[in-house]
Amino acid sequence: MKIFLSRSWFRITFLLFLNSVFIAQAFAQTSGTVYHPNPVIGLVDGNPVTFEDVRNKKANDLSLKLYQQLNIQLIEFAVEKLAAKHPEIKLTAQKEITLKEIIAVYEQNNLKERGTLEQLRPQIEQFLEQQVRSQHLLNQYSLALQKGWIVSHLEAPSDFLLTGNIKTAYMMGNKKASVIMLEYSDFQCPFCGRVQETISKLMDKYQDRVAFGYRHFPLAFHQEADESAIASECAREQNKFEELHKLLYENPRAQTLDDLKEYARDIKIKSPAKFDQCLDSERYRGLVNQDMKDGAELGITGTPGFFVGLFDSKSGEIQGEVLSGAQPYSTFKQTLDKYLSRR
Repeated sequence: MKIFLSRSWFRITFLLFLNSVFIAQAFAQTSGTVYHPNPVIGLVDGNPVTFEDVRNKKANDLSLKLYQQLNIQLIEFAVEKLAAKHPEIKLTAQKEITLKEIIAVYEQNNLKERGTLEQLRPQIEQFLEQQVRSQHLLNQYSLALQKGWIVSHLEAPSDFLLTGNIKTAYMMGNKKASVIMLEYSDFQCPFCGRVQETISKLMDKYQDRVAFGYRHFPLAFHQEADESAIASECAREQNKFEELHKLLYENPRAQTLDDLKEYARDIKIKSPAKFDQCLDSERYRGLVNQDMKDGAELGITGTPGFFVGLFDSKSGEIQGEVLSGAQPYSTFKQTLDKYLSRR
């Protein structure tokens, strides 16, 4: 209970701090007072400590969420107020959702595994209506900014990029590309299996513009996932990683040692005896453990997890961000496009 209260207290205190920073900035800009975007938050041994000195991924995520929420609230508040005074500002969008748009969302996001089109149609339609409303409000807000009816003092937090390395990752696509999507995954994770089709589509789309890598993150409650990870590395020794990778995701509930040895023969591995010896001796246990350690340091807590960013193929270094879960195709595309534009 003490830990929970401590975390709750930190979250509330941190949000209040950031809120005070935003308010102070707005007040300072309207009053002509000088505002510093990186405020001093304390002194250590007489030396100033700034917000940037202590910012980490969690603090950055919270500050970004606060900025996004304040921005949404400002847009809705401003448009509602201005609509009462200025006829040019309209509160509601004059657009209806079409069946073609609903089908496009269903197909592009590979939703067939979650239900039929008719089953998911109400949810998709509601999602699209929210999208239309949000875009309409943003358009009205932009118009009001142009007219000078709104002045915003909100500023998004500066980019916060994590640094990591591919190390022993299995690489696919163009290994010398300047942008990478590195997957941390578990062969017995159902969501990891589902996202493989999305990854294949991304590989087809980006071809030689993006590198794709795979590292292991077997979860403790998946009894055989670590043995499966080791098996894939044993198959990699004989240039059969991708074949076993595909087979394991097709059979997530049958991954005992006997199953793994049978799969090796199904994919016609060159030396079954060598594979068996590699698996039985757990030759790649250290590699799998290192993958998990590196993933945890990046902030990976579940699977699938993705580290997307700028890639230095010579050093193997990545500077980017973590995406958690089996995200839709559009989210991956948006993130990859963002980093491709920075090359």
